[in-house]
Amino acid sequence: MSAIKDFINEHDRFARMSGIELVEVNQGSALARMTIQEMHLNGLDMVHGGALFTLADLAFAAASNSRGQAAVGINASISYIRPAKAGTVLSAQASEIFSHRTLSGYSVEVKNDQDKLVATFQGTAFKKDFPLVPGA
Repeated sequence: MSAIKDFINEHDRFARMSGIELVEVNQGSALARMTIQEMHLNGLDMVHGGALFTLADLAFAAASNSRGQAAVGINASISYIRPAKAGTVLSAQASEIFSHRTLSGYSVEVKNDQDKLVATFQGTAFKKDFPLVPGA
């Protein structure tokens, strides 16, 4: 799992630019974290929905690629439960719901540093016919 975690942390430039860290990858699951900074806030000084989506999407991507087979998202949706504020550390925990030959589905919970649910995310991934990490 470490090779997959390292590959995603190194190659996902948008997540890196957004200040997201992929903390853990296990078979069918992943954990990502983001410390909220000024750049993550909208005009109301709450975390922008796009920042929340990006955090959840990285956890989803890591979980869907966790077995080493390349996978790409083909559908995703998010529900915002409560606002998050500056200075908060948000965690996104992705869990596999199903996995078939070509499709897999995931649920992601985004929580604040008080363990309160901020958003829920659901995603479906299409499995490609090649490994995520070349040569693996």
